[in-house]
Amino acid sequence: MAKNTSSVKPWKIGLVAALFGSAGLVTLVQETPAKVVQSGPLDPTIEEQINQARGLQKLGRWQAAAEILSGLAKDGHPIALYHLGRAYKNGRGVEKDLDQARIIFMEAARFSFAYRGETAYELGRLFQRSSGEYCARIALEWFHKALSWDYPKAHVQLAKHYERAIGIERDLDKAFHHYEQAAIAGYPSSTINFARILMEGRYGSVADPAQARFWATKAMEGLSQKARDGSASAAKTLGRIYRDGEFVETNHDQAEEWFVRSAKLGDAGSMHDLALMKLTLAKAQDDVEAALEWLRLAAEADHGGALTALARLHLKQEHGLQSAAAVDLLKRGVAVGHAGAMEELSRIYAAGVLVERNLTKAIELAEKGADRGHIGSTSLLEDLRASIPATDDREASKLPSTNDKTEG
Repeated sequence: MAKNTSSVKPWKIGLVAALFGSAGLVTLVQETPAKVVQSGPLDPTIEEQINQARGLQKLGRWQAAAEILSGLAKDGHPIALYHLGRAYKNGRGVEKDLDQARIIFMEAARFSFAYRGETAYELGRLFQRSSGEYCARIALEWFHKALSWDYPKAHVQLAKHYERAIGIERDLDKAFHHYEQAAIAGYPSSTINFARILMEGRYGSVADPAQARFWATKAMEGLSQKARDGSASAAKTLGRIYRDGEFVETNHDQAEEWFVRSAKLGDAGSMHDLALMKLTLAKAQDDVEAALEWLRLAAEADHGGALTALARLHLKQEHGLQSAAAVDLLKRGVAVGHAGAMEELSRIYAAGVLVERNLTKAIELAEKGADRGHIGSTSLLEDLRASIPATDDREASKLPSTNDKTEG
């Protein structure tokens, strides 16, 4: 990844304080349509410069492209702002900086121009990745704006928000609608989810295996094309479909082929899935070693599931692994928000194995996992609460209440 140079400087960094208060962000999202700046036809010279920058990007000359786009963005050209925002988001030609990307995209969204819908979608994705109190709701608003600005890919994310109650109350009717519209618009990942809904008859729909297979076939065609074009996510989805025998016959060789393709593109989820599949199917020590190598690579990328899975192998002392290494792996898993790691580390503190016994710490970890809807953490939390002597009212009063949850 290229670093910032003197010719590619952080863009309008002084706006951060003004824009990043939660109230300010909500206001900005709500008021954007009322402050629209019309974007007239591009000056031929500017259009030529933007085309030049895009050509340089296609050649992998990211820094040279960023220099051109940065100059045009400072003059307020919305197409340049959009492409420069993407450069900062992906770290192409400039140092990756999601805050800068967000500022640039928000400036671009003020303009009525060809990429306005895409800009709103990019903002939604950035707010999804943020941890502020209102970020999920703001992301949802940007996706709605993207849809209103003729960018149907927003259906993909809106379906997830309504299905999983992200920033909004759960609404399965709306989730079904957005999955259906995303499928009609031809987005393969949502199409395969739509096929699953039809196959199982979820969300009030009637199970329709024939329609489910029709949409699944379309989805797999699209996923295959995207995977061959370099989409790690599409390749991972195909790997899972063949691994699980979903809509097709189970084919572990095909699954491995797609997982490897995705993993080589840097997808840690595929590394994790490939490792666990290979461990399950291992017939020789070489297979085990290959699987562990993929799992370690996923853990190095801070994939929560991989950190937890590797820690569990250490705890069981399988394949010659030592239990002492499990604690650090689980702490890293907790740090990236993996509920399974929270449960496992909670059990370790509760038992006083590998660490000094600390029931308070165990309860805190179990509570975090339970708050994420994790069944194992919720059950463990109930057991830990029950283990506190009834006479110790002061200690018991500190414990959180346990709600009925389902594992996410």
